[in-house]
Amino acid sequence: MILRDTGVMRNGLPVLEEHGGAQDVVRSLGRGFASTMIDLYALEQAYLHGKGGPPPEPAYLLLSQNEGGFPRFGFFLGGTDKSGVGFVDLREGQRTSGSFGALDQIFPHELAHVILHQMAGPSPPGGSNQIHAVGLRTDPIYAFDEGFAEHFQIMVVDDPNVDPWTRALTFDVGYGTAAYLTLAAYKHEMSAPWAPLTRRRMTFLFWYSGTEQVLRYHAVKANIFARAPRIPDRLLSDDDPYHAYLLDNIMPGEPEDPPKPFRQMIATEGVIASFFYQWTTNETFLNKYREEGFYQQFGTTADDVGPLENAYLKLFHVFYEHKPHDVLELIAGYQATFPDEADAVDQMARTAFLGQEMVAAPQIWLANPDFQTGTSLYDQFRGMPRTHTFDLNAASEVDLIGVPGVDRILADRIRNQSPYASVDDIAEVPGVTLEVAERFRAMRRAMESLSSSVQEMETGLSFGDILKPYYWRLIRLLLPAALLAAIFYWLARFALDTGEVLERPFWLRLLLNGVAATLIGLLGAASWPAAPFLLALISVAAWLGLPAAAWAFWQTGDLRQTAAILVAWLAAALPVATLLTPIP
Repeated sequence: MILRDTGVMRNGLPVLEEHGGAQDVVRSLGRGFASTMIDLYALEQAYLHGKGGPPPEPAYLLLSQNEGGFPRFGFFLGGTDKSGVGFVDLREGQRTSGSFGALDQIFPHELAHVILHQMAGPSPPGGSNQIHAVGLRTDPIYAFDEGFAEHFQIMVVDDPNVDPWTRALTFDVGYGTAAYLTLAAYKHEMSAPWAPLTRRRMTFLFWYSGTEQVLRYHAVKANIFARAPRIPDRLLSDDDPYHAYLLDNIMPGEPEDPPKPFRQMIATEGVIASFFYQWTTNETFLNKYREEGFYQQFGTTADDVGPLENAYLKLFHVFYEHKPHDVLELIAGYQATFPDEADAVDQMARTAFLGQEMVAAPQIWLANPDFQTGTSLYDQFRGMPRTHTFDLNAASEVDLIGVPGVDRILADRIRNQSPYASVDDIAEVPGVTLEVAERFRAMRRAMESLSSSVQEMETGLSFGDILKPYYWRLIRLLLPAALLAAIFYWLARFALDTGEVLERPFWLRLLLNGVAATLIGLLGAASWPAAPFLLALISVAAWLGLPAAAWAFWQTGDLRQTAAILVAWLAAALPVATLLTPIP
């Protein structure tokens, strides 16, 4: 049922009403896997009702003005109280199909959150204080919730009965190629010793969301987030490892890169999404049917359930019976419920986790006040800094080198001796001094005081605060560049032109020339990702240098002065061109 917001609140809940329109949304969700998902939701509702729950509800979709997509619970439908009833909240007007991240993919994603919440209960608190992303390591609980929902986006695109424009995404390799090239350019900029105003980082807010949606399909299907991306040694040796942290959590690995440790994999939603994708395309889980009574719980029969629905109904049953909130709990619950499928579960899990030993370990969460990250990956310049939290038993090299007193050699020793039963065990690692061991204990205490606010991480998110450092960085760098451009312009004219034009300085005009060269160079270099230095020079020459030189020649006929003007504009373009160019 498609809903819209009336703008009225009652008892703290929104009052909604039937939309009465949005026929494009109805058509898009009425075919392919989105339609299958709605059918699965109806079966899940019948199952819960049979277990003593409320009467079944339809799958509700609210088209609102809220940015993003959300699973929500509780509303009024006109005068009817629907407290506790789940619904999906998506922005009205977004594309319904034919692109990665369109409504036909995000609706099943968010509905999956509703299903998991209803069957397994609300997720317990985790330890991460970061807003999730496909490659970001959070914690096993958060990754399980998001990874389960995320894999449905692949199922939509791969469904042969989906909208043809969505189905065409599977055949267009250009999306994946463009995404990987964009990430490669970002890594190049982040790895360069000189990269003050580079294109991919300064425009991260504009390209990462779309790129991530592509990665949710291509990278998750290839399971390359299960591999550790290579981080340049220079970044791992920096006093501030924030650049290394960003690459570690944004970049997928390469097929030849080593697997991540298992405990890092299960805290990465891209890996969990691949795990569920492999699960729901596995022949054993699809074709191994249960006794007739099993399907009667869902108000159906085995004959009326297709192989794909069969795989999901078994998962739903395990969600309800065992309430798993991470992948190890799911595996144990499923094998206990369906022991005849236990070997298939083990085999599939070994494949998904690249043969890494699936060993449980306690989560030992630490908060490192000496290492500040941004609030979400979009906060590239830490406009809303956060104390970095990490699980000692799932720590990466980047996590550990951010701790004062821990270098790369000691970080490797600490990782190699995990898992730990408690933070005190860190003192047994060779090379860990009393001071370093006490610092780890202090981080444990800091985490305990921080934990109450960790669960509220998205409520305080302000895109205005995230944007501020982008603006200030532009201002701090472009103003000196404009001043230098004016000076370079004057020096070039002074050196090459002996005419009367420079008998006295024209400072206002020079400053205006500097500003013009800086802005034109910035726009020119931003128009194309390749060769920013050259593009800045060409843009200034084409838009400012050549017209000014042509005008001078028209007025004076003096070739020397004409050439001097053109060279002066090129000189004025040098500061901004240098700012925009990463220098390895």
